[in-house]
Amino acid sequence: MLFITAALALQLELVRHSLAGTHYRYRQVIGGQPVVGGEVNLTVRPDGTTEETRNVCEAPPTSIAAGAVVAPFIVNVRGVAHYANRVEANRVVRYIDTESGEVIRVEPRFAGAKAARVFDANPVKKLNDPSLQDQNNAASAVPDTAYTTVELDDVNGSGPLGGPYCQIIDLQPPAVPPAGAAGPLLFDRSQPGFEDVNAYFHVDRSQRYLQSLGYTGQKGVAQYPVPVDTHAANGSDSSFFIPSLTIGEGTLIFGDGGTDDAEDPDLVNHEYAHALHEWIAPGTFLGPFASEGRAISEGFADYWAFSASYEVSLQSGRDPFCFADWDARCWNDASSEQCAYPAGADCLRRLDSARTIADFDHNESNGTQYLNGEIWSSALREIFVALTQRYGVGDGRRVADTIAVESLFGAPPDPSFAGIARRMIAADRDLYRGANADVICAAMTQRGILDGCVTVPRGELTVFESGDRAVPIPDDDAGGISSSVFLSDWRSIDKLYVQINVSHPVRGDLRIALVGPDGTTVLLKDQSNDRTSGIHATYGRDSLPAQSLDVFHGQPARGEWRLEVSDLRPRDAGTLMSWSLVVQFAGDGPAVARPTAAPRQFIPVAGRVPGANGTFFTTDLRLLNRRSRDVTAMVIFTPDGADGRTDFAAVQVSVPADAVVALPDIAGTTFGTAGLGQLEIDGDVVAVSRTYTRRGDGGTLGESIAPSAGARAGTLIRLSDTSEVRTNIGFAETAGNGGSVYLRLFDAVSGAHVADEMLPIQPYGHLQIPVTAAASMTARFESTTDVAGYASIIDNVSGDATIVVASSGQPESGLAPAISATGALGTRWTTDVWVSGPATLTYVDAITLRADTVTITPQPQTYFPDIVRLTFHGVRGVISATGADLSETIANDGFRQSVAFLMPVEATQDLAYVERSSAFRTNVGLMSDEAVSVRVTLLDASGRELSSSIHALEPLQLDQFTIVEPVVDGHVRIEALSGRVAAYASVVDNITGDASFVPAR
Repeated sequence: MLFITAALALQLELVRHSLAGTHYRYRQVIGGQPVVGGEVNLTVRPDGTTEETRNVCEAPPTSIAAGAVVAPFIVNVRGVAHYANRVEANRVVRYIDTESGEVIRVEPRFAGAKAARVFDANPVKKLNDPSLQDQNNAASAVPDTAYTTVELDDVNGSGPLGGPYCQIIDLQPPAVPPAGAAGPLLFDRSQPGFEDVNAYFHVDRSQRYLQSLGYTGQKGVAQYPVPVDTHAANGSDSSFFIPSLTIGEGTLIFGDGGTDDAEDPDLVNHEYAHALHEWIAPGTFLGPFASEGRAISEGFADYWAFSASYEVSLQSGRDPFCFADWDARCWNDASSEQCAYPAGADCLRRLDSARTIADFDHNESNGTQYLNGEIWSSALREIFVALTQRYGVGDGRRVADTIAVESLFGAPPDPSFAGIARRMIAADRDLYRGANADVICAAMTQRGILDGCVTVPRGELTVFESGDRAVPIPDDDAGGISSSVFLSDWRSIDKLYVQINVSHPVRGDLRIALVGPDGTTVLLKDQSNDRTSGIHATYGRDSLPAQSLDVFHGQPARGEWRLEVSDLRPRDAGTLMSWSLVVQFAGDGPAVARPTAAPRQFIPVAGRVPGANGTFFTTDLRLLNRRSRDVTAMVIFTPDGADGRTDFAAVQVSVPADAVVALPDIAGTTFGTAGLGQLEIDGDVVAVSRTYTRRGDGGTLGESIAPSAGARAGTLIRLSDTSEVRTNIGFAETAGNGGSVYLRLFDAVSGAHVADEMLPIQPYGHLQIPVTAAASMTARFESTTDVAGYASIIDNVSGDATIVVASSGQPESGLAPAISATGALGTRWTTDVWVSGPATLTYVDAITLRADTVTITPQPQTYFPDIVRLTFHGVRGVISATGADLSETIANDGFRQSVAFLMPVEATQDLAYVERSSAFRTNVGLMSDEAVSVRVTLLDASGRELSSSIHALEPLQLDQFTIVEPVVDGHVRIEALSGRVAAYASVVDNITGDASFVPAR
């Protein structure tokens, strides 16, 4: 057996003897740690022959091979070793990858599968037999063919029937003990255990179906043992979902009146859908009976049941749009059975109602939610049927269900039909590149939910943002806070929306009102049972205000508008992060043609889009007005692949003098869309964006992206495609002509030509392609039109993206900070430099003032890792560079920020994005190639001065300091009192340590 241990590090784990031989199991060991799922099994037979099976890590990652222990477990996943943490809950052990956060191994701690008898679909659907009747719960009421024998997976070995996603309980009268998990589960419908088994099966199957759609691991929905009482509600013909004290969880209750409710899979799936809603957005869909949010909840629940039984109905020929058609068949029962249906009832509800939004019933009484829910369920049903015709029944169902579920995540308080419909369109764009927008729009338009398929603004709306940022909301104080914004425009209001960004653990605690200049007050949001955290909503657009905003129609906009926010419950405090008025003035309508005005800036890539390995990239935009008068800028988003002359979204943004306006998640929140694209900003403002992905711990990883000028040719260096990183190359057309981009890829080490590609690009268009040609590459492009080229280099483990902006290929000069040292909060910073072509780099250390120079001769690409320490033997300072195609990054623990080489200038400059808060810290750096005196002034978002200081620099001296005043969306003004200066800000996430480099402009 020495041949085994010679190839791998193995430990003998156990020995078993059988009639046919001796059996050995060896556990693989890496760095002294046993590998979960890594083993070798060896059988030695009496005649000396052997049989061996292996399931081991063949090529562990470098970090593991180096012996760096970062977690208590190593898990084998298809031959690759992963560090993982072990979590055991609900009798399930999960191993969670420490880098990706994904569940990579699941070990249920259950006795195993058990045979059980259920209604796979209700008897009427399965047999297409409307003549069936409950007959007082008689076993003889349905033939044996109505039943299906199934295997219940992961059932616990003893006690009441339960598993990882469902637990049968006895909570309410009548007192009926749950079926025992250890006993046989082959009941008929006359036995009380049948309802237990049937409910368990359908809850468990619904959860596993959700997981098959991708909702698993960190993305899982309601992955807890949902308590289910199948004989409850005092025996009435009623079923419901009760939220629990644990936020996001609850209990399913089924009555025994008439046909026992838990017998009908339609009702089980309907009530389980409410458990999904509560997990996704606790309390959001449990509003008043006449609210649109409550109707969405009931309509979706009916739809979820319809989706689950659709294929069975097709096979049997039964009407698929009849919901709960078994539960309804009890009118011949004895009165003691408490049947709630009239004679001749066929369905509890239908999913092919002709009702539209014009039929919405505002009567605030129980039952209204179901009537209004038919509008929503019928719209979803139309989408479902259209997609099954497009993709086939199985794939169509998965696409429709995924879009419907995804649209509920991040739902605003008091959600509207139109708001969730727009979220469905955005979800389709996120997940399927908008392939199904036509189907969604058609169904929602037919129901009157949306006004046509154009769902994005096209220049008719103007955003007015309050200068107040991060205002604490006192806890349990009816007086609350008041924040204001002044509008100087005298024009009358056609439509008014209110965009609110609040951080709060339980948004139902809040009451929010808008007060107009004349004192007119509109309640936007009242206290409620909504237990979801945070408000990121636009009242009047995706969230229904408690009182109509139409009272402001026709009023002049000019004057002071106030937002009043109060927290009416104790324990949980929050913060008003920002808020804006969004106004459509009388006479302003959607633009037919793309608006253009000088000066113009183009940010080559922005959007709201999921990426690989669980990433989801979002773009924030900040606009600074450094003038002494208010400025209105037009912001235009062109989606990927579109002709920007006709396909675009646009809003006007009013930026007060010396102020910064922040537009978080500009694609989703401002434009109500999703996907990648480019941004154009027309107006006399300084624009800077940040595109990032958010981690599970709340931290962010991303990059600040400054505007880029278009060019006909350019070079992109330090591109890479390996198991560690991937690269996308993108272009944004800036001339409005359209054309073609000729892209050539070269091996960065040898200079060998790797690949060519001709890429057509639309006017004002955007395109992005993955690069998969070589491990290290250089790209050169020529274009028939002006394009802004970039590369996005993404770490495959962390999801951190670094943007490389195309250079001109011509000799350039500039200064850049460089570091190899520890920083705040345990960070460790290093600087890497890439050069393609001849260049001279001079480094001056900020501590010793020692200077050193290296000269690079022409070659495909030269790489200087940790250049300060390894090349210049320094700590922190300035690199002065002269040459073509230079690129630098500063990294902390692998999280990179691209650093630009900056030319010192005499003109006043501004840093349009700085923050000092619990989330971010900001370092400001000054550099010059001569002696210079500089005034540095910090201002808040409204333009109010917070501090000012004078800094004196010697040639090539780095002066870097940390902002200490609390400020959100602030800016820094840099004035060279003598000589020239280059300035930058490094905005660092306090959780991840990832930094964004912002050059002064």
